[in-house]
Amino acid sequence: MRSRVHMLNVAAARLQQDHGNPKLAADLREAAKVLAKNRAEQRLQDDETKRIERQRTLFTMVPDTVAFGRFKDAMLQRAYDLMWDGDCSACDAIAEFLPSADVEKMFDAWQNDQDPNSPQKSKFYEAA
Repeated sequence: MRSRVHMLNVAAARLQQDHGNPKLAADLREAAKVLAKNRAEQRLQDDETKRIERQRTLFTMVPDTVAFGRFKDAMLQRAYDLMWDGDCSACDAIAEFLPSADVEKMFDAWQNDQDPNSPQKSKFYEAA
């Protein structure tokens, strides 16, 4: 769900930047707010919440090794690539395993990498 909220906000900003339909931009922002509110209120189904918690717990139990770091980086890269492909559900499926702070950094990088005036692209963009 995080990727859908993020993608809706970015799409609204891009529409506004390109002088697109202001009603569509406002509707996209409103849709993002509704999704974010639902997430904040934890309206996920109980089974889904338990599944995500179990996945994150198992992920954090893996010993912190070089190989594990590479694996986590590969998962973040794949989630980033899926955002570029517009596949929010697949991105969320991967991101729900990963620590929230790392995922937020990836989403921020994805947003910044879309700016053609950005002086420097992220490590995710360079790897793509």
